[in-house]
Amino acid sequence: MRIGYERDRLEDMSEEPTQNPSENPDPDEPQTHLETVLHEGQADEAMAGQVIATFLSEEVFFLSREQVTEETDNVQPLLLQNKEGDPVIALFTHVNRIPEAYTAEAPYAVRVVGAAVIDNLNGAGVVLNPGHQLGFEIPAEGVDAIRRDFAPDGSPAPEAPAEGAAEAAADNESTPEA
Repeated sequence: MRIGYERDRLEDMSEEPTQNPSENPDPDEPQTHLETVLHEGQADEAMAGQVIATFLSEEVFFLSREQVTEETDNVQPLLLQNKEGDPVIALFTHVNRIPEAYTAEAPYAVRVVGAAVIDNLNGAGVVLNPGHQLGFEIPAEGVDAIRRDFAPDGSPAPEAPAEGAAEAAADNESTPEA
């Protein structure tokens, strides 16, 4: 997949624009705008669309076993399995959220906008901040629904034609909520 990104080896990422390095934040408190919206959304189901829209427009990190450069044609993010055994890409809102066990397996963090991940992902779901309370999991079917229902900037997608709307309605009946 070819996406716009910045890449860094995790050990070189000592300073991030989302946090003042001199601060020692509470690990349970939101550290980014996305985490703040997610935290609010966990208390209010009506904010689910806003959480997804924010995810699509904010930067996240995925991990790679190999260094990613501008010439890299096929990026291979670290793939995990959820409880059902389905593949999910691990994403993180901040490098402070990446467990050391993952960095031992895939030491390169690739910074990308959430929409780029969704647009380029097929056959896998995503898990944001795995193991942390400020996270979520979206199965592959949910990724497909996000592509259908949201524009890459996080705004609602234009209405589907009548035929597509019927198919979408049928899909929604069997698709688990994201």
